[in-house]
Amino acid sequence: MARTTKRQKVATVESALFNPDVVFLLASLLDARDLCQMALTCKTLGGKQGNGLSFVEEASRRQFECATVWERSCLPKYDDEGWIELYHHLLMLRSKLTFDQLVGRSNIQYGTVDKATVSTKTNSWLMCSALCSNHVMRAGRHFALFAALTRGEQIGVIRPIQTDLDGDPDDVFVIGEHSVYMGGLIAEPMFPQFFEYLMAKRTERWGDSDVHFCKVDTYGQFWWCDWTSELKRGNRNDVFQDSLPIGLLLDLNEGTLSMYQNGQRLATLKDGLAGEYCWFGAVWRGDASISIHRASASDEC
Repeated sequence: MARTTKRQKVATVESALFNPDVVFLLASLLDARDLCQMALTCKTLGGKQGNGLSFVEEASRRQFECATVWERSCLPKYDDEGWIELYHHLLMLRSKLTFDQLVGRSNIQYGTVDKATVSTKTNSWLMCSALCSNHVMRAGRHFALFAALTRGEQIGVIRPIQTDLDGDPDDVFVIGEHSVYMGGLIAEPMFPQFFEYLMAKRTERWGDSDVHFCKVDTYGQFWWCDWTSELKRGNRNDVFQDSLPIGLLLDLNEGTLSMYQNGQRLATLKDGLAGEYCWFGAVWRGDASISIHRASASDEC
């Protein structure tokens, strides 16, 4: 009798906890990584239900259904994408922009407050870069403000590539017949030595566009590259003003990258962009720093 009562109590608790409504409420308190861990705790949570989704996946789907119109316009679901992965990108879209990947670590460091700022460590003139690699942009309009810029720093967009080729910039990495320094791999992705390596990272999510990298420096000079031919230079923007944040608008509805300053649109830097990108910044001399934060495009447009 006691065992029967205990089973009944357990069954009552399970029926109360393991249902889509309760898991939906729990999901609102967890990030995607925690949801994946939760799905692994038992078959009831992680196993597929009648609709082909697990309780955790269904909870993630419901969370995404509550997204704003703008958020959903930025995150069309891929055919091969699960709801937990999509929910992760929704959370990243709502979070503060941070530089999640540093390349050339011996000469670049995070700011004292958070990962939204990077600066050089030494007086070395080695180019190093920082990518917002966890904040992937696939559709819609995205606006970022870059501040604390001095002459020569670079900002722009690049394909979200995770690279393991990072280390002491004095270490030499050999590609074919070329010997190049590891620290410059992502900071200078226009070098022909890197094209084969970078293109090997290509996925279907890059789309059909051959615009894989765009940058503008604080002299107003602009370049882009398809990683198969030499670097292409865009128009120089002599209207750039010192000491003011630079705004970049990536409009994947129109396929354009534009530059703003002091609330004014300075130029459309490049068209033909499509697929996935992330923001990046590059620093290269002593006392240089870059900070980034997300803003509404309407703030500058």
